[in-house]
Amino acid sequence: MIVAAPPFPVIETARLRLVSPAGPDFDAVETFLMPGAPKFLDHHPDEEATWWSIATIIGHWHLRGYGLFAVLDKATGEAYGLVGPWFPKGWPEPELSWNLIEGAEGRGIASEAARGVLDWLFTDRKWPSVISLVDPGNAASTDLVEKLGARAEGTFCHELAGEFRVWRHVPRTAAGKKLIEGWA
Repeated sequence: MIVAAPPFPVIETARLRLVSPAGPDFDAVETFLMPGAPKFLDHHPDEEATWWSIATIIGHWHLRGYGLFAVLDKATGEAYGLVGPWFPKGWPEPELSWNLIEGAEGRGIASEAARGVLDWLFTDRKWPSVISLVDPGNAASTDLVEKLGARAEGTFCHELAGEFRVWRHVPRTAAGKKLIEGWA
């Protein structure tokens, strides 16, 4: 029996290239798990927990057909983190999520990557909307969802992950045309 490999889309923005960590052209172990690899902003001090997280992210692509993208600098190949749709068991619906590495914050990387993913979700995948779940105490993520034009909808409480504020992203339109560049 021959089984075709699942397609792994690549999203390109002005500065970034977003690739699936499950794809054959990306080495998630080398990038995120080897000694000396950059740490995520909210990294767990237990390296085994990081391994499980990366394995889960790769498995998500195979189970759902989509997932978090590794965010790479187009010019250098430097990895900045993970951004993309995420829908683990127990979530109310698919979420646009982001997790940058230390040193990547404050440079517009998350917003540029998130806009690229939103365009892909709304244009290619035809999703009518997607949520972001934000810890109420995370000011940077709250600023990001507001910058992306999401609207607050209430809260969601997960038994293990805690309470989040729910933000809804919808496609932006103007005069019947989708706005891709210059989303506010």
